[in-house]
This record gives sequence, structure tokens and C-alpha cells, in this order.
Amino acid sequence: MKNKFIFIFLIIFTVITMFSQSDYENNFLQTYLNIENVFLGLGGDYGTTFFPFLLQDYGGRARGLSGAFTGVADDIGTIEKNPAGTASLKYSELFFSHNKLMGDVNFNALAYTMRFNDLAFGFCSRLLYMPFTHFDAWGENAGSGVITNTVITFNVSYNFLRTYDFFGLSVGGNVKLYIYGVPEEIAADQTTVNAAFDLGILTKFNFLKAYKTAEKNFSIGVSVKNLAPFVQEEPPPTTASVGIGYKPIEQLLISLDFNYLINYSLETYKNWSVNCGIEWNFTKYSSLLAGFTLKSSPSFSLGINLDFQDFAITVVYNPDFVDVSKFSVSASLKMGDLGRSNKENNIKKMYSACLKLMVEGKYEEAKNLLKDLLKIDPSFSPARKSLIQCEKQLATEKELNTIIENKRLQ
Repeated sequence: MKNKFIFIFLIIFTVITMFSQSDYENNFLQTYLNIENVFLGLGGDYGTTFFPFLLQDYGGRARGLSGAFTGVADDIGTIEKNPAGTASLKYSELFFSHNKLMGDVNFNALAYTMRFNDLAFGFCSRLLYMPFTHFDAWGENAGSGVITNTVITFNVSYNFLRTYDFFGLSVGGNVKLYIYGVPEEIAADQTTVNAAFDLGILTKFNFLKAYKTAEKNFSIGVSVKNLAPFVQEEPPPTTASVGIGYKPIEQLLISLDFNYLINYSLETYKNWSVNCGIEWNFTKYSSLLAGFTLKSSPSFSLGINLDFQDFAITVVYNPDFVDVSKFSVSASLKMGDLGRSNKENNIKKMYSACLKLMVEGKYEEAKNLLKDLLKIDPSFSPARKSLIQCEKQLATEKELNTIIENKRLQ
């Protein structure tokens, strides 16, 4: 309960900080330059794509790893980085973030995910707002307002072929509505509403693992984001990504993403970017985040993540070498796992009881209990293997009893 009060306090503090930073510009030239620089930072080259805000994640650990999250996909940030990842999240999560870009240009995000065994759903809303004042040729105020970029994302994913030994293959997709909002006082008939789609796959397995846990330590993800038609004769920032996540030891995560921006420019070298990130868990509840993005305008990230039982807080700073530096604060509330952990504990207890019966030679009782266990969780492969052993043992005992009975009759 105490942790939840701390979480609510931090959310309120973040919101107050967000609004206290409002400092509206009245200089048209400075405002224009600010907006131009924002889009340079978002897209890499101004004017080559429509709505480059689609490229932005919404903060958290994904940003602390400089976006190298396509293969990691282990928290709510996976909605935007790899839509397949929600099918393997441990908890339902409610997420909020505030992201400071420059001047009075900010964007906020609100997200939620819920998983039902192998099926998961997610939702995210992001809003970037830019105060803008329009001056006419005589320097008179011709109108002012807030230009907005809004993205509303609906996610669904499913994990196929999951067993106790095999993570399975997660497949997911997003449907996005993205809205470019321009007040009529600034420019008439400029607001547009469009749709885009994301697709992703994810799998995990063990590879060169130096510690013992049930989690898989190596993951591979592939995603294609922002599939959409051209708008105003400009292509959307459609991106294909391949990512890996690797934990050689329990305290260290290494991630790497290769990204290709489709229909971006004729200079193909600008289409490629590489993101890499490192997370070091230096205590049970805290970790350091660092990452680097190699592209036409390189950048890096530094952050800290505090991950408690009921909630997590992440603070990230992205100093940029060329374009716009960014600062983000995010918080997520863990809202339980819909009883999955209790179910797993009960299954383990049942399986331990089965093994005890097998050691005692009570194979018929063990067989019946194993069948009950598999009705609860058909994917628990150790029980299936033990059931085969029980049936073989019972068949052997039956053959021996038949031989003994035949000899007795002779």
C-alpha cells in the first residue's frame, strides 16, 4: 500500500512539473525554428516523411536503451517497439510518461496492457503539443494556438506453440490512428486523420547462459512499423527493425537493433540506423541504462530505472550531438497477473507430489495426478514426460505380473 501511495505522489509531481514548464513563445521566427528542429530530431531530415512523430517511443526503459528494444520487448514499451511482446509480459501495466524536448515543446503518453495467458491486448495514446503564434507580414498577431501530433494505438498479440521448455512464437499487430491537428486560427483545413499498421514477431531461448532461472536469456524480434499510404504526397516513416536481447549474466542486459527506414530518401545510407543499449542491475530494485544510436544525427542516452514490486520509475536523458536533446520521466503501475503466478505455483506443487509418488512406486496414483495437472496446463512438458514414464512403468509391471501368473498356473 505504501508503494502505491509513493507511485501516486510521483505521478502528481510529474504532472505538476509538466505544466509548470509552459513558457509560450511570442517570437514567430524562434517558434518556427523550434518546430523545425523538433522534426529534424524526430525524423533525421526535415520534409522527407509525413508525421515523423510516429517514430518516437514514449519513454521508459526503451528510451534508456536508445530504442534498442525490438528484441528485448519485456515491458509495456514493447507496444510501440515490437507489438508481439505484449503476449509474454508478466504483469498488466498502467503507464504514464512526460517527455521534454525543447522550449515549450513536450509530449506525454498513457498506455495500458493486459494479458490472458497467451493472448494480450494493449492501448497507448501519445500527444505532442507545440505552442505557435502566427504573425502576418506587418508583424501583427494573426492567430495563435497549439499544434498537436496525436497517436492512438490499439494492440493485440498471441503466443503460439508455448511449452514449459519452449518460449513459443509471439505474433502481434497494432492499429494506429495518427492526427495532425492545426487550429483554424493558424491555418485553415490543415488538420488530417490517418491510419497506420505495425506487425511484429518475437521468440526467446537460452544461449550461453551463466545463471539458472526459468527465463530465457536470448531473444530475437522483428517488426515493421507505420505501414500506411502516402499523405500529402509524402511517405510515412515506415520502418523495418531486427533486434536482439542478450543476458550473459543475470545482472546485465545487452540489446541491439538494426533499423531500415523505407521510402525515406534517395541517399540510402541515411535510411539505416543502429541502436544499442546496456542495462546493469546493480541492486535488486535499481538499474542503470545507457545506449547509443548510430545514424545521420547520432545520439546517446543515460538513465536510471527503479523497479519495485508494485511499480517502476524511469528517468532518461538523451543528449543529442546534432539535433534535439530529450528528457523523459515515466512511471508504470503493476496491476497483477490475473492469477498466473498462483497457477504456476500450484502446478509446481502438484508436480512435486507426482514425483514423490513415483519415487514411492505409486505409479497409478502419479499417473492420475499427472493427467489432472495436464488438464490444467497442457503446455507443462515435464508432466507429459513423467506421464510417459509412469505408463511405461505400469506396462512393465503388468507384463511381469502376467509372466508370474502364467508360471504359477503351470
